[in-house]
Amino acid sequence: MLFSIIPKDVAISIENRTGPMDSAEMQMMRRLVGLIQATAAAIDPETVFGWIEEDLRARVAKDLPEVERLD
Repeated sequence: MLFSIIPKDVAISIENRTGPMDSAEMQMMRRLVGLIQATAAAIDPETVFGWIEEDLRARVAKDLPEVERLD
């Protein structure tokens, strides 16, 4: 019934969004949550997030160039 009141030259799109994330980002979040639930469900979430943060920082850390000390 609703389609009959919309002019034929107007295109509409209905999108189901769960917030500011697009579908690829939501898929990644679901994967992360599933992994946490499968491996660390009994552990405090803050501890798990701390581990994730620490691991990511260690894995993507960059070596700083040697700096001459001015002692």
